[in-house]
Amino acid sequence: MIGRLVAVLALAGLAACSPEPRSASYFEAHPDEAAKVADACKAGTHRGQECVNAEAGVAAAQRTERMNAFRKGFSKD
Repeated sequence: MIGRLVAVLALAGLAACSPEPRSASYFEAHPDEAAKVADACKAGTHRGQECVNAEAGVAAAQRTERMNAFRKGFSKD
């Protein structure tokens, strides 16, 4: 019983010290980092809100690339 309490308190202490997850806008601005985190999440070595944010950042970066390619098709250059 006491061993479990110590383990729970240790985990709570570690969780309190973990850094704030990076935002989706951060990952959109850093697509290489977003891809690394998203791959780690898919592999199960990374978890939490940062996974959601990395996936959103990857999707936003891909959307921006597609829009830029679309616009380029209409340019007169």
